[in-house]
Amino acid sequence: MHVRTFLSTAAFAAVLHAGAIEAGPVGSQLIVPGSANPNLADRAGGYTCCGGDSSPPQSPPEVTGLELMSCDTLTFTVTGKVSFTSSVSPGNNPDGDTPFDMTNFGDGISAPNGVRANALYGVFLGDESPTGMETPARLDFTSALDFTNLSPEVGQIFFIGDGLTTDSNAGQTGGAPQFFEIPPGATRLFLGTGDGVGWFNNSGSFTVDVGKLDTAPDRGCGDAADPAGLTATDALIVLRAAVGTSLCPECICDVNRSSATTATDSLAVLRRAVGQDVTLLCDCCDLA
Repeated sequence: MHVRTFLSTAAFAAVLHAGAIEAGPVGSQLIVPGSANPNLADRAGGYTCCGGDSSPPQSPPEVTGLELMSCDTLTFTVTGKVSFTSSVSPGNNPDGDTPFDMTNFGDGISAPNGVRANALYGVFLGDESPTGMETPARLDFTSALDFTNLSPEVGQIFFIGDGLTTDSNAGQTGGAPQFFEIPPGATRLFLGTGDGVGWFNNSGSFTVDVGKLDTAPDRGCGDAADPAGLTATDALIVLRAAVGTSLCPECICDVNRSSATTATDSLAVLRRAVGQDVTLLCDCCDLA
């Protein structure tokens, strides 16, 4: 199963040193009801799924008022609380509570493993409905809900929570912002909540502010480490990512668009760093 990579807080801070969060009218705010089922994103009216849900009654809201561009980076500020029952207690817990693997209903949208019920989730889509499309691999968030950078694919339901590295379920606040990369081909974003079956009887809601970084990461394809520019150190970081001892976003370290970071990518970066005529191709940045 292919899972997109996560980047540690310190590493992503170096990669994103040129970024700044847009504010005010550039962002978008919306209410996400507890009954919003992300599996129903852009399904035709009358589509049924998931143990009693249908479109449009349980369809998730779409983020509007914010232009989505492939490889841009989003941030989320989230408050509120939802429940998979008909009654929700007062409080603020966007990170959810009960650990579970979300049921994978398929039909063009995959559900994640290692997440929590009653949390906030998102799913990116392109211009077309996911119905009848190939279902992408499931994301796995086991032991990784405190990620700093996430690169989901179109059609993959992904965990958002409160948009911070801290855990609202543990009463923690003030964590570092989490960054979500818009995948190539994505033009729309839908937001829903976490349940196993039957969102129709859920209660509560989240208030969500979506912001966008006004500059992309100041990095080229394969440039995984400071200082800027390709060196043997970059090749070493890519190799470590390939064998699982380091973390690097695929939009930087998958330099041959194979949908995975491998030793082949490391060799290509090293050859380019020493002056050989090698073309590096990444999802979000090309270095010919």
